[in-house]
Amino acid sequence: MITLKENGAVIGIIDPRIEDHKVGIGYVMNRASQGKGHMTEAARAIINWALEQPSIYRVYATTDVENFASQRVLEKTGMQREGLLRKYIVHPNISDVPRDSYIYAIVK
Repeated sequence: MITLKENGAVIGIIDPRIEDHKVGIGYVMNRASQGKGHMTEAARAIINWALEQPSIYRVYATTDVENFASQRVLEKTGMQREGLLRKYIVHPNISDVPRDSYIYAIVK
């Protein structure tokens, strides 16, 4: 969970998934807390921890092509856009059909 330092309120979640030599991260944050740097701070912490591990060489995340805020978070953490994943994931709150996503990663 992602909590505010000042009062412990839960504002989001970040989920690192270790997969052999890489870590995938997914995250979500409540709308009221978006745009304040909290997700960038949390993602950087996960990335720094992961890349300190001797067996981890890559940290990656995907984001919808229209989710510009998430793209900014990933770019601020030092990740680079590697490509387009066509018809990659269904976001039921947006569409019932799979949508395109960008994949971002950082490697050591």
